Amino acid sequence: MFMAIIGLTISTFKLSAQYVTPILNQDYVYNSNDINDYINKASETKQDRIQLAFENVNGDGLREAFCPHFADLYLGKNLDEVNRTLFEIFTTDNPAIQEKYRLNDPWCLVFKQIAYHMYYAFGSKSKHFAGRLYPETEKALLELLWKKTLYLNDIQLTKESTWWMVGSENHDIVSKVSSLISSQIFMNEEDFKDRVYPDLGTGAGEEYWFHHMYGQNRLAGPHGRANNKDEKEYTAADHYSAWVKYFEKFITERAKKGFFLEMASYGYMAVTISYLTDIYDLCGDEHLRQKAENFLDVVWADWAQEQLQGVRGGAKTREKIGTRWNDSMYRFARFYSGGIGESSSHFFAQLLSNYKWKPIIWQIALDSKGRAEYSSVRRQPGEEEGEMPRPLGTERSMLCDTESRFVRYSWITPDYIMGCQMDHPLAIHSHLSIQNRWQGITFKGEKGPRVFPTTLKLDEKGDYAPFADGYTRCVQNENVMIVQQSRGFTVLNPDWFPYKSRANLDYGVYIGNGHDNIVEKEGWIFVEHGDAYLAVRPVMGEYASGWTILEDEATPGFYSEIIVDSYEWSKDKQLIYLKDKYAGLIFESSRREHYNSLYDFMDAILKNPIYLQKTVVPGFHILKYTGINGTEFYFNLANNEIPMVKGERIDYKPTMVFNSPFVKSKYNSGVVYLKSNNMELKLDFNDVDF
Repeated sequence: MFMAIIGLTISTFKLSAQYVTPILNQDYVYNSNDINDYINKASETKQDRIQLAFENVNGDGLREAFCPHFADLYLGKNLDEVNRTLFEIFTTDNPAIQEKYRLNDPWCLVFKQIAYHMYYAFGSKSKHFAGRLYPETEKALLELLWKKTLYLNDIQLTKESTWWMVGSENHDIVSKVSSLISSQIFMNEEDFKDRVYPDLGTGAGEEYWFHHMYGQNRLAGPHGRANNKDEKEYTAADHYSAWVKYFEKFITERAKKGFFLEMASYGYMAVTISYLTDIYDLCGDEHLRQKAENFLDVVWADWAQEQLQGVRGGAKTREKIGTRWNDSMYRFARFYSGGIGESSSHFFAQLLSNYKWKPIIWQIALDSKGRAEYSSVRRQPGEEEGEMPRPLGTERSMLCDTESRFVRYSWITPDYIMGCQMDHPLAIHSHLSIQNRWQGITFKGEKGPRVFPTTLKLDEKGDYAPFADGYTRCVQNENVMIVQQSRGFTVLNPDWFPYKSRANLDYGVYIGNGHDNIVEKEGWIFVEHGDAYLAVRPVMGEYASGWTILEDEATPGFYSEIIVDSYEWSKDKQLIYLKDKYAGLIFESSRREHYNSLYDFMDAILKNPIYLQKTVVPGFHILKYTGINGTEFYFNLANNEIPMVKGERIDYKPTMVFNSPFVKSKYNSGVVYLKSNNMELKLDFNDVDF
């Protein structure tokens, strides 16, 4: 289950602070002959890098307090003191200690993962460091883990759709993987194997109650309203068997229909990926473990094709503006590719894992120049079923078992990645599918500089700053993207979740100030970064501030004048804010390979036709734009009409769930093909009859 750890002596290899893995090296030049050498180096230095990570543990932070104790157990240090401290923590009634270690949070993202890894790595039955967790400490740990999973681990939930997610996607995965792994532990423990779970059958999210999780005056919250209990008694073995079948289907469904709802989230991917990797490392069911490994291969191949030097491009959901280098997948990738690891929450599990990148993933990730220019088009999950009244027991759950009409589009080049997510105008969003949605361009370069449209808010100094809570309508084809703040959309929250307004906000574009050149001309902003170019144009027409019937008279003809003076710069010159918050925004990009200089690119862009066709009411328009390559775009800025590219409406239900030169799969087929320059891998997820 864990990797075989043989001794802890440090070899002659010392990981230098200056060492940069080839995945992350800005100056790396791809050579196919180097791949095996890099794979071998990562393997040979892995134990030293693990040791280094645990030696440099840091217990500061919201959910990091257990990490130094785990590190000491791994290093075999201060075992008497560590066990004494852990026993006190596991048995304490002191609210201050419980708060420090998040033990008073039933839905803590960390404790259960720390607990079951402690058991498997250091418990009496461990195949690796047996006995480092003393018997009385292990017993206290198991009793606490039982208590923390008692109501969370409801067997009735295994009978529901794997697309019904409690609270959030990451919380859902935490609770269900913890139920799988803890059931496996308890069914093999004499003091627990015959215990009967309560199995309330009242629905998902027992004690998922923010008053309880984060408030000072904590409430446990009510039970759900379902009555699904079947009056049978279930032990840990029953639960384990049910969860194995559940996750067999969970993985197959995501291979068929796409992943994740919290797509490319900078922080939550640390949670989601580490727990799914735990299935591969810790679950005793060999078939499920193999399926989990195959799924991780798809996840990492998808990441590999959409990153430059480890920085992921493309659209993101639940993204935090400005994190870039702190992205979870970057931090995981750094270790897989031979760099430093981390012993912090979630990342510590990677240090103990047997999972490693296949050679095909290395090749896709390394050969960014050889990948050339291409699109990656994927269907995304997250659309709500749109059922009201919702089934009893789902008061805290998203119901996303639907033929989702979300399409994620990325244009990927060796110098930049530009991407957005296109949602059907009538799609019913879950409470998270629109949260902190990000789209824009990510340049190759140190820290992956980005330019992106964003809602705005005033900061303490009275200047505009990026604000992540807005939502946009988008359309993209290759190197052209058009974006507008959405005038309206449908959201269906769980019954007990509040609706938060995300409309009618101030709007602009974050540009940044770390670029090689920024030029303004004829209403366009041109950006040069490395060997990449970007043109941004706010498109604002007449009467953007309103029109008064009988008092104002619009200009003649069917087309509106386009206002050049459509934006202003913030005081720090890092972003522009729009004078019309519903103006259209055109992004068009290119590379030095196609234009020798920024000014050549500018000349080409300035020749592109832009029109604002009038609609019934003055001040509302249809944007028509033709890009450098002759592609025509039709985008209704006045209403939620489906955009057109080359005269064809956007297809929000394409036949392919993954469609790029490197990752391909027909929607709902369950067969995924990975391909690089000289390698291929077929992954079939259809070998179980459900």
